[in-house]
Amino acid sequence: MTRSLILLLGSLIAGLIAGCANSGAQPIGKDTFLASVRVPFSGSTGAKTDALITANRHCEQLGKKVLLTRITSSECALRGGCGEAEITYMCLNEDDSRFKSPRLEKDADTVIRIQ
Repeated sequence: MTRSLILLLGSLIAGLIAGCANSGAQPIGKDTFLASVRVPFSGSTGAKTDALITANRHCEQLGKKVLLTRITSSECALRGGCGEAEITYMCLNEDDSRFKSPRLEKDADTVIRIQ
């Protein structure tokens, strides 16, 4: 292989790796965490799945269960199947009074301006 081909392949591999990102569990309040994920080829559905896997693993390590409080997802600006998702969740004991079915609300996707 020529040197330029090796550099090109290295850049391509680095770009693919950089396209895949997972923030892990970030604490944002008492028992409350945020996880952000970007996946290169699975779209927003794959990103949501990865974010939920992250949350479940994190809570499991704490000996607790996930209570999802918010989830958003979109296609990346990069397009081509790239997806992004962000979830907010709590890690709670099963007997915690807050541990009940989540009441998720969809964010507004339209803004109405009245003048």
